[in-house]
Order: sequence, then structure tokens, then C-alpha cells
Amino acid sequence: MEKIAIQLWKNTNLDDSEFKGFLLNELPSVLKDEILSYQVNLADDDVSDASGLIQSSYPPSPNAVLFLKINSLFHFEQKLNILDSHVKRFFGYIVSESKILEIDESNNLGHRTEGFSQIVFLEKPEHMDVYDWFDHWTHYHTEIAIETQSNFIYTQNTVVRRLQKDAPKFIAIIEECFPLGAMTDQEEFYAAKGNPSLMKQNLNIMMESCSKFIDFSKIEVVPTSRYLVI
Repeated sequence: MEKIAIQLWKNTNLDDSEFKGFLLNELPSVLKDEILSYQVNLADDDVSDASGLIQSSYPPSPNAVLFLKINSLFHFEQKLNILDSHVKRFFGYIVSESKILEIDESNNLGHRTEGFSQIVFLEKPEHMDVYDWFDHWTHYHTEIAIETQSNFIYTQNTVVRRLQKDAPKFIAIIEECFPLGAMTDQEEFYAAKGNPSLMKQNLNIMMESCSKFIDFSKIEVVPTSRYLVI
């Protein structure tokens, strides 16, 4: 089984509702016999309040991110051509998935997940060894991300390889889901509602850890609405 993460930039002649309908209805219907799992993350109006969380080293930010699970890219890759009708460009990545925090969404398929989903694309700082990067991320930072934030879904995707040579050289793609209030309230984001002192403490701990393995000049942070379809 392979998991693919795909950044999508929609055609400029499409309105947001048409693009959303294509990703949530038409595309999974066409691909249903080829995919094991299908998730859409949309940078739509429902997350407009989270605009202050956006970071983009390769602007403009993608309009959506797809997460697909398939038996084999060898048999599936040509199917991605269907995107050309609605997308002006896309970058794909084969990833290895690690679910740190998850919820049961079996009764919510096709509907918007509560809160919002923040997708983060990371590159390795040039000075840092790959082993050391993953050692810090998995053995140190992961626990900090859980303890200092209000995330209730936390999925780490290690990039195995890029599907396009000109795609950014991301080493990892992270998805974290937060309560809606965390879009604008740092206290809620950092699991410190009503406690500004704890918020500052958690923020400082988080940023100190991030500074040890993240190149902030090569990062994408995209707040999205999350739909697990299949």
C-alpha cells in the first residue's frame, strides 16, 4: 500500500464551489475502484479566520491537499491526469504515515471534520543530518506537540519521494486538527484557555523545539477544512 499527498492549485476560471464539488464528489466517484482511502483538505471560507496562521515560502499556497491510499502507484499514476481538467498544477509525494493522535470518523465520512486542519510542509535545514532531523522530530518534538497544543488529530507523513522533479524538497508533511477557536485564539491553540501564563510557556517550549529542526525559510503552513470521504 502507498499513500500519496498532493498539493493542488485550482484553475483560475473555476469558482470555489465548483472546485470543491469536483474534489468531494466527482473525483472520488471516478477513482473509487482504485483507492483505499480518500481525504480532501480545502483552504476554503470556513477557515478564513485562520489566515493569520498561513505561512508560504513558495507562494501562492495550495488551494487544497489530497491524501490518497492506493495499492500501487505503478498502476495508478496515470489516473492523476484527471486532475488536469480542474487544476493548473499539482505536486505529489509518496509518504509513510504515522498516526500519533486520531479519532473515529467512520460515521462522519464525506462530512467536514470538526474544528480545522493545519497542514505543514517541512524541509530539512541544510546543515542538519537526516538521522538527527528525524531523531529530534520523533523522540523529542512529537511529545512536545501533543503536550503544548490542543490538537486532537496528529498525523506525521514522512516523504519517501517526490513525484515531480521540480516539487519542493519536503522531508515531512504534517496534519494536525484543532478546535475552531484555535484559529484566532492562541490560548486555545496552545491548550491554555483562560491561562495566559501557561499559553506563553507552551508557546515558548514549542518554538524552542521547532527552531532546532525547522527551516522557516522553506515551509508551508495551510489551514484547511478536512473531509475524510473514503
